[in-house]
Amino acid sequence: MSLLDENLQQHFAAIVEGSNDAIVAKDLGSIILSWNPAAERIFGYRADEMLGRSITLLIPEDRQHEEVDFINRLRRGERIQHFETMRRKKNGQLFPISVSISPIRNRQGQVVGASKIARDITAQHRAAEQQRLPLSEMKHRVGNSFAIASGLLNLCARQATTMDDLVVQTRGRFLALAAAHSLTAPAAPVEDAAVFERRPLRGLIEAILKPFAGSLPIDLAVEDVPVGQAAVTPLALVFDELCTNSVKYGALFQDSGGLAISSEHRGDRLIIHWDETFAPVQAGSTVQGQAFGTIMCELALRDQLDGSFRRQFTTSGIHASLDLSHARLSADLQDSGT
Repeated sequence: MSLLDENLQQHFAAIVEGSNDAIVAKDLGSIILSWNPAAERIFGYRADEMLGRSITLLIPEDRQHEEVDFINRLRRGERIQHFETMRRKKNGQLFPISVSISPIRNRQGQVVGASKIARDITAQHRAAEQQRLPLSEMKHRVGNSFAIASGLLNLCARQATTMDDLVVQTRGRFLALAAAHSLTAPAAPVEDAAVFERRPLRGLIEAILKPFAGSLPIDLAVEDVPVGQAAVTPLALVFDELCTNSVKYGALFQDSGGLAISSEHRGDRLIIHWDETFAPVQAGSTVQGQAFGTIMCELALRDQLDGSFRRQFTTSGIHASLDLSHARLSADLQDSGT
């Protein structure tokens, strides 16, 4: 080997060792021949744990066919560019990767193996999801708006005695609804934290319930916990979602329904219970179309209030619970000394 060839080999070896991408060589039997430091970091296996083992160890059961297809294409001398798929780390976690695979040939030009470059694209997928969620939420809300309008008109029609009375009640409900929705998207940030002292938890829930409740008696046993600025939007989103579905299918849809909202402390957690009961004839509809609304509630509470959201449907009602960090609920109030 010439000095030039030796220098080139050292140069290429340095590139492989220093790469941020996993670079792996394997033979046509899928046996791993080389494993760089980035592969150790990305997949969690040391080189001595993987050399001589099959690369299928990293492939989930439902994607094993991909390796068969790769080998067949490599035998034909094909290259695979930026193929996105899922792989498994040593700890069992599945994660998205982008792989590019090139055939390795011997001196006679025969394909004897493959060089695989794998990049962890978890961050890109997370960013794409963050862009998708607002669009999905907007679509969800637009669809709900029509259902809400229909539900509020039905409520007003059952309670009004004249056409003028119907107009007055309907206008009042829609104005109250607009005021409640403004809580989820304030026109400008409020810098004075004292403003939020006038938005205790009970008052926030009452403001959101007002356009939906009508004459239905609501048992509201929620303490006046002060709500910080950062907590207003996620809480408003969740309660607006609960009210929206209730007026479409549940207790707020019918005169005979019942709704009780209560709160309790468990250590440093605040638990809010939402319990509604209604005639069994409505129960079947309640489960439909809830997927995105539930996801939105879960993400809003998890990401902003270190909380969780659960909703259970029964044949005669709904129980939902919000498990919140008390410290996060009023965090900016505490920071400002209120």
